[in-house]
Amino acid sequence: TPLPAELRVRVPVNAEVNAVAKFSEGTMLTLPYDTPVRDGDWVIITLVVDELTSYRVEYYAPLEKNGSNRNFSFRWEDDVAVENLFIEVQQPLSARNFKTTPTLPDTREDELTYHTFSAGGVKAGDIFGLEISYEKDNDNLTVSSMPIEVVGAPENDAGSFSLSDSLPMILVGVGILLIVGGLLYFFLAGRSNHRDGNTRKRHAPSTVSSGGNIYCHECGSRASAGDKFCRSCGVKLRV
Repeated sequence: TPLPAELRVRVPVNAEVNAVAKFSEGTMLTLPYDTPVRDGDWVIITLVVDELTSYRVEYYAPLEKNGSNRNFSFRWEDDVAVENLFIEVQQPLSARNFKTTPTLPDTREDELTYHTFSAGGVKAGDIFGLEISYEKDNDNLTVSSMPIEVVGAPENDAGSFSLSDSLPMILVGVGILLIVGGLLYFFLAGRSNHRDGNTRKRHAPSTVSSGGNIYCHECGSRASAGDKFCRSCGVKLRV
């Protein structure tokens, strides 16, 4: 088939597509694809193949749970013929009575058990099915259940400082300081306003000197005879 060409891949209708990518120049690159179209029990994803390389369509499909029993069904059905369909199943770390139909041979690697099977060629339109069942008492993921080994950690790091590790504590400290500062500000401001209110100067009424001159009770400026308002501050005179 001349390139570029469209390739349609079927995934289960209840699956969650996680990634569509291709291997190019030594790395995996995200590949755009058309909006999935439903076709019965399937969803069709259309992507463009523009070079001869490996392409990856990754999705997650739910399994059936009934107490400690787990069941999962995988089915391959597509309009494209497959030269060699290869199946690999990673058995959960704490699974018991793990069974597959058809039976898959198992191998051990890094404390995990893998079941692999080469189904050979699958013609276009043919169906390949795989049934998996096992028992498991929890929903813990295999990765989170495995021990973590720190590689390349410095031997003497007791006195080392990591900004990324200490940043949450620094932010908490700054927040506490801001809260305390705000409370102190409002407390002191309230006391200042209360003191000012109690000591506010009471203005005496406008006074008249022995010479008959009138003085403003607000600013003390002298007013002329007949003035009703102070010429300096504009307040109404108390005569």
